Amino acid sequence: MGDVGEYWRDVRHHRKSEQQEKSPHNAKPAIESPQPDSSNHRCYDWMIVSGTHSYARDRSWFSDYRPIDLFTREGMRVEGIGDVHIKVKLSPESDETGTNIFIIGGGAIGCSIAYFLTRHAFYNREVHSITILEASKIAAGSSGKSGGLLADWATPKCLAPLSFRTHGELAKRHGGDKIWGHRYVHCAEVSLEAHELDSGGTQSSSKDMNGGSPPALDWIYADSIKSYEEIGTPSNSAQVNSYLYTTNIAKLAEEQGTKVIIGHATRISYSQDMKSINSLTYSSHGETMDLEATDVVIAAGPWTTHIFPRAALLTPRGHSIVVKPSADLSNHVLFTNIEPAPNSTVKDLISPEIYPRPPDTLHNFDTVYSSGPDDYDVPLPASVGEVEVDDRRCEDVWNALGSVSQQIKDGQVITRQACYKPQIRQHEDNEEVGPMIGPTGITGLWLATGHDEWGMQNSAGTGLVMSEMIFDGTAHSADCESLDPRHFLRAK
Repeated sequence: MGDVGEYWRDVRHHRKSEQQEKSPHNAKPAIESPQPDSSNHRCYDWMIVSGTHSYARDRSWFSDYRPIDLFTREGMRVEGIGDVHIKVKLSPESDETGTNIFIIGGGAIGCSIAYFLTRHAFYNREVHSITILEASKIAAGSSGKSGGLLADWATPKCLAPLSFRTHGELAKRHGGDKIWGHRYVHCAEVSLEAHELDSGGTQSSSKDMNGGSPPALDWIYADSIKSYEEIGTPSNSAQVNSYLYTTNIAKLAEEQGTKVIIGHATRISYSQDMKSINSLTYSSHGETMDLEATDVVIAAGPWTTHIFPRAALLTPRGHSIVVKPSADLSNHVLFTNIEPAPNSTVKDLISPEIYPRPPDTLHNFDTVYSSGPDDYDVPLPASVGEVEVDDRRCEDVWNALGSVSQQIKDGQVITRQACYKPQIRQHEDNEEVGPMIGPTGITGLWLATGHDEWGMQNSAGTGLVMSEMIFDGTAHSADCESLDPRHFLRAK
């Protein structure tokens, strides 16, 4: 405690000098206290004694406070004890203050936000702490189970073109074509007639393609194709392996200082007036931890409502399969409408989306990702680890694929899976509804959720504009006013 006595003598001397300087009765200017060099400069209002125990002079600095009445051995009176939240400067000459930014959710949105925060011009890993808090593992939810379509023509129009370009730039910068399967594709809406599952159709060739479909689509039965309408080209459409994009963008963020904590966010603590955040609480392996936070970004997808109930979301469930086909397929993403042939015994076929994928670091062979329609039959479980797969729905996807393609029918299903998406409300195709991106009206609390079917597509753009909002105070790369969460949140 000797430092306290020395400190207190310096304080008294400093204040006495200030009083002499201000006194109108002094004929001579007061002698100023000697100023040591900046490396040994004392703050007369605040002194760090040891570890996290400190002395503060002003009661108003405390976020919580308990009065006490005692004197130190050096004669300094201590009137209370509590917590003070401090932004620490790099040096006395620096204007930079530290921030503790926590991102709840280790999906494509959260990991992209972390990536772009670490690439922002204002980011300094010695000053800014960035942490992803993920309840299970990176890309455990829909970010690891989506088709990975990227499209300039996606919604919302204020964000989709930026995000599409940004995905391309990321792939070019980090070798995404080899690491996470980024490639440019054709997209089409296709009307198909199903064949009996125990028989085949006519294999397509450049001579007998129907419905105006291209020769490269020779992996669809030629006599199945009734119409083909291209809605995207390699100039405005691409794809990624969603799991590989998310896990690798997280690694790139970690390389620049981002920390990943596996734990379940349980509570955000606010100031007494509910106008700002104070801390974030999470649980892991039976233990509960409190983390002081300057900023919390909720990017928890369909689980966002669990930590912030004002963000009302629907949570549709989707099933998908991944197939190893018997032959390589062209880069044509198909949105199908499959109908049974006249007098066919094939009934109740669904119309899945079909995404051929190139070899990547997950599979060294071509694959086909295909998903069926969403359903609202099963409520969102408490965690991603409790998501159940309905084998019947996966089998429906497999049967539909086998009715229109021999190469897929002769292949092998290697993955059956299900996931939930965050949806603001049900909507028509191409109707713009969200997502929610930006401030909540509570200082330090941000939302990035409600991306629905375009989560992977808009992940890069969301990461970029959120980094601008947090560090610059506003988004420069896109006009995101229509995505302001305050347009969608429930009343307090």
